Amino acid sequence: MRKIFESGDSVLVGQYQSMLESDGIRTFVKNLNQSSLMGEIPFAEVYPELWVLEDGDVAEALRLLESYRHSISGNTADWTCGNCGEVVPKELGQCWKCDTPQEPATTAD
Repeated sequence: MRKIFESGDSVLVGQYQSMLESDGIRTFVKNLNQSSLMGEIPFAEVYPELWVLEDGDVAEALRLLESYRHSISGNTADWTCGNCGEVVPKELGQCWKCDTPQEPATTAD
């Protein structure tokens, strides 16, 4: 089981889950109903998280999410974590794997 996405937007997490499930990828959403804990513990610890249950499905799940995000935004600005090398969705400001913050962009558009 591996976490592939997290967001403070539970609707977006649910949308991604539905998309993956419709393609036959079994998923689990952690922290879906934890918003009542915001303020009690650090907010990022209660963000809904999308997990893929089978490790063999992770690459396909990430490909599907990337394809979907590209189709709606036309922008594939995902970034690679300088600490662990993971590709991180552009919506996240820190690496989902090692919690390293995204480094500021070094080039202008």
